[in-house]
Amino acid sequence: MPAETAYHDEVGDYFAKNADTSPYNAYTDRPAMLSLAGAVGGLKILDVGCGAGHYAAELLAGGAEVVGIDGSATLLKHARERLGDRAALRMHDAEQPLDFIDDASFDGVVCALMLHHIADRPRLLGDLRRVLRPGGGCWPRRPTRRLTGGNSVARTTPKTGLTAHSPGGRWQSTTSACRWKRS
Repeated sequence: MPAETAYHDEVGDYFAKNADTSPYNAYTDRPAMLSLAGAVGGLKILDVGCGAGHYAAELLAGGAEVVGIDGSATLLKHARERLGDRAALRMHDAEQPLDFIDDASFDGVVCALMLHHIADRPRLLGDLRRVLRPGGGCWPRRPTRRLTGGNSVARTTPKTGLTAHSPGGRWQSTTSACRWKRS
């Protein structure tokens, strides 16, 4: 995650504590994202915006080698407590190039709930493609909100700040995720 929008200090502590058991993080987002990754045993995975290490812990349990990067020292402290020395963790602002990572050095990249914080997404996604081995997978995920009701549906993201109103409609939090493979 970029250092500017990363969860620092008390906010980072709150996130680290609550992401373990919050219905959204623990029972919706993380299981859906990990199902996209599939079997990871023996794979080298980059966790961009690794936060407190929740995804990394699951990937390690599945047999992956994990490298995590995040822009928050607070969250990296929690990740180190959670993971010990089982994963390589590095402080890095995701708005900056991943020039410390060699080309084609990862089998997979997890990018969970952080892309909406990135101003220059094409640059980051280009970097992620560069560090993936041919055939490697990237699993980006971002939060969305949609308004449902009547015949209308509208979406918004925190980055765009779009709003919509619909008689009888209600907001539902959702996430959009995909899996793409490097050719």
